[in-house]
Amino acid sequence: MLARPMVEQGHDGRLSRRAWPVVFTMASLVVGLAFWFGWGPAVVHRSIWITPGDIWGAYRSAHFVGWGALGGVYSAGTRVVAFPGMLLVLAPVAMITGALGMSESFPFVLAHPTAWLVLGPVEVLLGCVALFAFDALAERLGVGRRRRGVLCAVEAVALFNVTALWGHPEDALAVGLGAYALVLVIDRRWVGAGWLFGAAVATQPLVVLMLPVLLAAVGRRRCAAFAARSVLPAAALVSVPLVADFRATVRALVEQPNFPSIDHRTPWTALAPRVAGHGHDLAVAGGPGRVAAVALACALGLWARRWRNRPELLVWGCAMALGLRCFTESVMDPYYVWPAVAVGLVALSTGSGVRLWSGAVLAVFVTGYGDLHLSPWVWWLPVTAAIAAVLVLGLPPAERGDLPGVGPKAEGAGRCPGILVGVS
Repeated sequence: MLARPMVEQGHDGRLSRRAWPVVFTMASLVVGLAFWFGWGPAVVHRSIWITPGDIWGAYRSAHFVGWGALGGVYSAGTRVVAFPGMLLVLAPVAMITGALGMSESFPFVLAHPTAWLVLGPVEVLLGCVALFAFDALAERLGVGRRRRGVLCAVEAVALFNVTALWGHPEDALAVGLGAYALVLVIDRRWVGAGWLFGAAVATQPLVVLMLPVLLAAVGRRRCAAFAARSVLPAAALVSVPLVADFRATVRALVEQPNFPSIDHRTPWTALAPRVAGHGHDLAVAGGPGRVAAVALACALGLWARRWRNRPELLVWGCAMALGLRCFTESVMDPYYVWPAVAVGLVALSTGSGVRLWSGAVLAVFVTGYGDLHLSPWVWWLPVTAAIAAVLVLGLPPAERGDLPGVGPKAEGAGRCPGILVGVS
């Protein structure tokens, strides 16, 4: 086995190799605090805190988990549609703020929900796990420290939209865990990769789109065991709500209701089944479009079997798989664009500087543009075009050689030490 460099020994070595994620995590926290508590008085000229409304329903469900009522998370009226992994993570925080009598902005909107003093920093820190994962993945692909600094800065800007603005740390945490699982797959640490990806799926099922590419990388012989580890954590968590309230659980997880009059219509909205309401309160099913995305991801996984010796192509394949959601979704939310763009940025960081800076501009553009509420075609076409452009820029050259330490020639040759830092 390859000897580990001295810089990797001890916690100081690990911290220095992840200096950029540490810096931008702290910056994200500072900017988030300034935005939440300063934007209202300084810009809106009202004595209010700007907190993301989406997180409060999930936070209320986290109380149910803390109270031992996991079975009721989908029937409590909090509109949770993801697997309960994030609720499990937030449950201790919910119990602490609840015990302290801190107020929450659910079911009514409060001007100063005091629980946000704890929950806000926690959700930003949870989301910033993705920054560490992307940095480890880029390092594994041979990207230098300076370029990783640029990558981390752009990733932090895009991530701010997901966590601080929209309040969806589960998306960021799941994609971050999925990126770490990909690092382990590249390093041929199959068991750890499977369980880590299982934790990602249990946190947010959108990462299932990455699974076919990962299965192509692990090979036919290990495919069944990897798939089992990838689904067991989520299956164990969901089994409790299924037994307690089968109908509510299935409706939340299968129909995936979304609201086209509130969020962003797409060309596929008219094809989505109506599940409730009408007019402004119309809810359509997001499930069928996501089934289509999974089917396309499976086709991509079959193609990706030839990429086992090309780590940079595996990363690009995962970005492409995540992007399929945006191309097939019946109703879009602004933070849906982030997973494909974030992983796509890692893929294009291995290319030229022109590609990296072009991708950075596109990432910042689509992040800001996605927050605008425009007519369907005026919104959807530029957003999907920008995502497609990031993916095209990130496609590695056809003749690029394999990285040292991976591929069939590296079987049994030992693990590349760089990965050990990313997951320690």
